[in-house]
Amino acid sequence: MLTEQEATELGRAIDALIAERGLGAISKKDYELLIFHHLSSSGELKSDGNYLLANKLKVTETKIKSLRLESSIRHKPANHKAVLGGIVQRIIDEMLKPHFLGGIVSITFENPIDRREFEHAVKAAKHSVEYGINREILKIDALALFEIILANVEYAEVRFKEIVQSHIKTKTKQQEVLDKSLTFRQKINKLAEEVTNNGGAVSLLSAAAALL
Repeated sequence: MLTEQEATELGRAIDALIAERGLGAISKKDYELLIFHHLSSSGELKSDGNYLLANKLKVTETKIKSLRLESSIRHKPANHKAVLGGIVQRIIDEMLKPHFLGGIVSITFENPIDRREFEHAVKAAKHSVEYGINREILKIDALALFEIILANVEYAEVRFKEIVQSHIKTKTKQQEVLDKSLTFRQKINKLAEEVTNNGGAVSLLSAAAALL
């Protein structure tokens, strides 16, 4: 499963772990997470979904999900903005499909790291989202996603103003959306009123995602 170079890197990682903690202080779980981290990052396995990886490593898919999340936290913490940006792009891709009629977008979260990072982003926005029965299928509309993205960038209101000014050409309409008497969420709702088609929603999401 590992190339010679990848196997050497795993051996060095084990050696460093022993040197740091001592052989007696390393648990089975420590070894398991370290080995899984290197296996799942290898050229042969890194593109495998949970089902294929479970078959190759002879464990359950539930076990694979647990290992993905725990090994990531311990050995390679996720880049929150990069993960969020990838999720947004997946949603944009769905919205660009010819059969998409607008409204709610559905995507699958097979990777628990993606779901964890997205849920963190949702909390930052003080929002809520709807999952399918197995908590792997996310359903969300473009406006909610737009707000979640902005809640996870620096100087959100400044960036929002820039997006409004670039997407709404009429000064009067800009002022209506940016009215200081409105809350941030109300401003976003006002902006949504000016977005009358799917192309406009995709444009807004793309502009917001570029800030991550």
